[in-house]
Amino acid sequence: MKMIKEILLLSDPALMPDLKAVLCEVNPKLKVTPIWSLEQLVQRCLSPLKNTRMLSFGSDVIVPVEILQRLTCGAYNFHPGPPTYPGKFPSSFFLCDGGTRFGSTVHEMATKVDSGPIVAVDWFNVAPETDCVTLNVASFRSLRGLFLKLAPHLAKKAHPISCVNEFWNGRTTTQQDFDELCKLPQNVSEDEFMRRYRAVGEGPDHALEIVLHGHRFHLDNQHQAPEVLIGGKKR
Repeated sequence: MKMIKEILLLSDPALMPDLKAVLCEVNPKLKVTPIWSLEQLVQRCLSPLKNTRMLSFGSDVIVPVEILQRLTCGAYNFHPGPPTYPGKFPSSFFLCDGGTRFGSTVHEMATKVDSGPIVAVDWFNVAPETDCVTLNVASFRSLRGLFLKLAPHLAKKAHPISCVNEFWNGRTTTQQDFDELCKLPQNVSEDEFMRRYRAVGEGPDHALEIVLHGHRFHLDNQHQAPEVLIGGKKR
């Protein structure tokens, strides 16, 4: 059986130790190369990519198509939303729509963002009072569960993971879409304010704003987020 020799792991630096430990526990001989910027990725890919696979877990790095084509063992993205919410900030748009069933998705990386064949989905129900902070925590836990489930294949087996009977549908949301969601109309009603507040949350990265009499007001008061455990440690 052909074995993986190296995994290029695109993720947040805070998540790297836990994700790397999961992969190396399955395959102690595996080389895991942490990458958290496009510059790092391009520099690494100047060298051969034989027996190499790429995994993207919560990373904003858009991988150039020429790099995807050179990876001999494929590339997979762990998307923090279900197939019905491709694109950025899936939890916010889901809550804005008043959804009741969310999830996380693993798919082959393709030229277009969140469009590749799907290899795993984890669905879960969402209570009506759930806000974006709580949902993002649940989404992370779901996504990490999929990472643990797929690690034995990803860290050892060179052949592709079999696809499941799930398909992308819905609009692929962008940063611009999210920015527009954050902009409150001047005549916003209480119901509309609460709908967007539940979906967006509080600053600094998620924050509603409104322009009144030529002045921009930005909501950046914050409440304490639920605890998240990564590798047994609080984050």
